[in-house]
Amino acid sequence: MIAKAAEIGILTVHVTEKKNGSQSSNLYVFNRFPNSEPPMREKLNPLNKTSNLNKTNINNNNKIRNVNDTCLDHTYTSDRVPEAFIGVVKYFFPEAKSIEEFWRMTSIAAYRHNRETEKEQILSIAIHSFKQLIGKMKYARVIKPVAYYYGIILRNLYFDELAELGFPADTSTEKLLTNSGLGELFRDVVFG
Repeated sequence: MIAKAAEIGILTVHVTEKKNGSQSSNLYVFNRFPNSEPPMREKLNPLNKTSNLNKTNINNNNKIRNVNDTCLDHTYTSDRVPEAFIGVVKYFFPEAKSIEEFWRMTSIAAYRHNRETEKEQILSIAIHSFKQLIGKMKYARVIKPVAYYYGIILRNLYFDELAELGFPADTSTEKLLTNSGLGELFRDVVFG
């Protein structure tokens, strides 16, 4: 493009050299045209015309595979999702994709708590967590139900582990402080 502009007379290219004799950056100067005389017409018009055949080929290749946008119901869920879980979730989220997404969040939460081998216990916690999600959705708007469900199941797994370790099942801080004697220690530290 620069060579073409220099050939037409729009640009003048000045080659510059450094002090040691090596080539430096070129200097490009735009030439002024006289107001009365426009540039030569035959040099500005290109002789070759290009066509954009590649764009049409690309568009045709993208349309080769037509994806059917039908939703699959709960009967098409994977075998790794337990039937009891499908039975609870299918009434609220009938698509196979969403049921599998809820179970995937259950598997991730179980893996994070190193409990993926305890299938029956995880299943009961998952069903209980899903029922909590539905209860929340009945009286408040939940924007991302899968993410909300993941938070519920993480919390339930955490408190289930605490119960196994012997901590009280009630999670209110007042009862924890009064039952364990930490309340008196807390009062002594804070109030002297």
